[in-house]
Amino acid sequence: MANPFSLIVAGADGGANLLDLPAPSANTTPRVDLGSLSITMSGDGGGQMVFEVIQPKTPVGGPWWKSGGVYDNARVQFFDSRYSVTTPIFLGFITNLSARLLGNGLGSICTVTVADADAWLEKTIVRKGFIGSNWKQMVGPFTLGNANTTDRDLVNALLKKVYDQVSDATTRQLLDTSVISSTTRAVFTGSAQTVGRQTFKAGSLTNALDQVAELSSGQSNAAYRYFVDGDGRLNYGPVEAAPSYATAPAEIVTDPADVAVGSASAATKILARSIEVSLDHDQIVKGIFVQAANTRARWDSNANPPTNDPYFRSYTGTYSRSGAGLASRNGPLPQEVFSAPKIKIKPDRGTQIGRLARATMQTRGKPVRTVNFTVAGSDLAQTSSPDWSYGYTQGYAQTGASTWTLTKAWLPNQYVKLTASALDLSATILRIASVTMSFESGSTYQVRYDIEAEFRRRKLGKALKRILVGE
Repeated sequence: MANPFSLIVAGADGGANLLDLPAPSANTTPRVDLGSLSITMSGDGGGQMVFEVIQPKTPVGGPWWKSGGVYDNARVQFFDSRYSVTTPIFLGFITNLSARLLGNGLGSICTVTVADADAWLEKTIVRKGFIGSNWKQMVGPFTLGNANTTDRDLVNALLKKVYDQVSDATTRQLLDTSVISSTTRAVFTGSAQTVGRQTFKAGSLTNALDQVAELSSGQSNAAYRYFVDGDGRLNYGPVEAAPSYATAPAEIVTDPADVAVGSASAATKILARSIEVSLDHDQIVKGIFVQAANTRARWDSNANPPTNDPYFRSYTGTYSRSGAGLASRNGPLPQEVFSAPKIKIKPDRGTQIGRLARATMQTRGKPVRTVNFTVAGSDLAQTSSPDWSYGYTQGYAQTGASTWTLTKAWLPNQYVKLTASALDLSATILRIASVTMSFESGSTYQVRYDIEAEFRRRKLGKALKRILVGE
């Protein structure tokens, strides 16, 4: 079948698909060999893409990659038409170009490095300031909300600031902050958490969103995440418990007898090339002490009269005075100090410290399990429903007690079912944190997927620490 993939770099070759092979006479047209392309899609930030662009002959106006020839931080989109012709499975922007001469001395080959759209949140600033012609631009922190304000209210308000303050159309291609409906500017999951009035310092949108996510995590006892999807929309919500049914294109099994193509009445089940499980004990924290000036301790209403040690929180306590309330685990009690000499949060600083403890221990109170597996595909007999012409890209996922649906791509934030009892995985359903696509040449390019599940990149606690410290 025809190659279903498209790679578009804004400003390059008039926005044409760089994977298309140009005519021999079009020797100045840039093109990308699919075999040079590697994509890591992440649901927790940090995704990237690398590919090589060949331009056999440099035109009079200069190579395609020169600044001004292609847009600075140009938007990059990668499509799989079997999944969608309008929404890319990867959206990002150029972070580095490294070019060298071709062997003929007439053209160039350029290695392009791309960051996913999540990284644009670091390049987007939210600040206090008047919009319009008022010359009194305000500096310093700004405050949003009231006692009844939810995390969703804060996210919408922050995105509105971005929409008002960062008005260029190119930025909005990477981060669409316009209204979806009513006042909603993001895609929300889970339930809203009342976190109250909040003060933000001028800084990156990432810092502000971290602050909201950590407050919500401490309030709800669930880890929170956010990411930018292929349509440029911010997605925000908790990392929820695994669903009853996996949503990835295929189940991963280790017994060849269990392998199945799948259909509308049965799940697709495939073998993995490799499966690996790791447990990270290094980052475990089961107790934190919030260092503060002695004169501040009496201000905290954690008990009446105050206890002798109001600033220590363990992972086994009850919210709001202690940590995440995780189940008791054997072993020593690793601790960490958070320096916060300027605690001035009212009315209840103890609650705020409890939120910090709960958000931190929610992701660090036990070893973080990471499961890596690789699938590629070698049986090309199946070319439709599911389409395996480029590897095990598609498959039937169970969506109900007796329903199965053709799923057309492996993507972050899907849930995958794995059975490998020797690795303590017995019909275990895990969230996919990242998907790396690479293409192996042959009679047709095979897609190889390296998939990481259950890993959470962000260490919560940094934003709330900034609040407590008063940085």
